[in-house]
Amino acid sequence: MSETVLYLIPSDPYWQPDQAASSRAMALAEELCPDVLGDIEVDQGDAPAFINGAGLESVSCPRCGAQLDFHGWWMASMDEAYRDKSVPSLAVTVPCCGADTTLNDLVYNVPSGFARFRLRVWSPNRRQLSDEDLTRIGDALGQPVRQIWSLI
Repeated sequence: MSETVLYLIPSDPYWQPDQAASSRAMALAEELCPDVLGDIEVDQGDAPAFINGAGLESVSCPRCGAQLDFHGWWMASMDEAYRDKSVPSLAVTVPCCGADTTLNDLVYNVPSGFARFRLRVWSPNRRQLSDEDLTRIGDALGQPVRQIWSLI
């Protein structure tokens, strides 16, 4: 059986907060998810990890909107980003229009992204956070955040 997980990640995939900011964001997540059924925790890694939203099936170009080859180009780009590197380069050139962008800035059919810092809410027992809620958490962290709903 899968479990719903709400990830709150910084907009900059390489950024990490200090301990005080991390604690403030965690306390705010507890306030925003008072009926949480699981744990609320933070995780910080040495390199950005990909956090995929539930139902990830496609990816598009942020410049021209063209659908990118998910099982071909995108997966090969992901492999290249992490191949033999302790800290991946997320930079890519999209094949559709030749724009330089990053894997983090591609348009995924469901919110997804990369992050070194991850605040996880296991079984949050609530719907999407509002823009105001996300702003509050971003202010607590010191960096804008995005929410990703995943199934694990």
